[in-house]
Amino acid sequence: MRRHATAGTTPSAPVPPPAPSPAAEDDVLRRVLRGAWPSLPALAVAGAAVCAAGTVAVLLAPGVTPVSVLVAAVLTGPWLAALTAAADRIAADGETGLRDWARGLRALWRFGAAQTLVPAVPAAAFLAALSLWQQSQSPWLLPSLAAGGACAVAGLLALPAALSLGAARPVLRGRLLWICAAHLAARHPARFLAAPSLALLGLWASLRWTASLLLLVPPLVALVAAAATATALAHHAAAAAGGGEPDRG
Repeated sequence: MRRHATAGTTPSAPVPPPAPSPAAEDDVLRRVLRGAWPSLPALAVAGAAVCAAGTVAVLLAPGVTPVSVLVAAVLTGPWLAALTAAADRIAADGETGLRDWARGLRALWRFGAAQTLVPAVPAAAFLAALSLWQQSQSPWLLPSLAAGGACAVAGLLALPAALSLGAARPVLRGRLLWICAAHLAARHPARFLAAPSLALLGLWASLRWTASLLLLVPPLVALVAAAATATALAHHAAAAAGGGEPDRG
């Protein structure tokens, strides 16, 4: 027999899913802050290796040209991947060491060089189009300038997430890796803007005061990028567990 709702009663409203708890994200930040000091030797060596690779790239291809951008990406990519893996280990376990960094370098050197080329190729295309446009002032080059610049900026913002996701998940490669990385960067733009902003600030400070500050820039940028990726993943995991849609932030 079919039941009818009694008069004066209203159907119960659907209960919204709980909001993602920030506890997991706070745990990530605490591990990064507490693990930075015990992991200082590994971070210092990894940062010095990145600076040394960048110095070699500047000596081989001086200036800001398409060739220099590609050379810098190939030479610094393996060291950036190893540094990212070390910073990710701090965010996950609270500490890393020189052996962990060395293992990451052996496992990820090809992967790092390939991933850094993703934003470097459109950046080189942008510089080439810019040089041609300055010579000819042709309006037909403006779409190439816009496309190359936009792809380079988007790739640079998603690069930390791509290196972190690829280092932690060896089966995640190619287009799927960059789709996941771009998704994280698009959902949490403020978090992933922090690392490039800190890198530019460190570069400006080293040029303004002393070049020795450059040794501090790669480890700090790697820690900020690792925290951004780990907190974004924790946010999505908490939202998925609660059945809700992760918000932006």
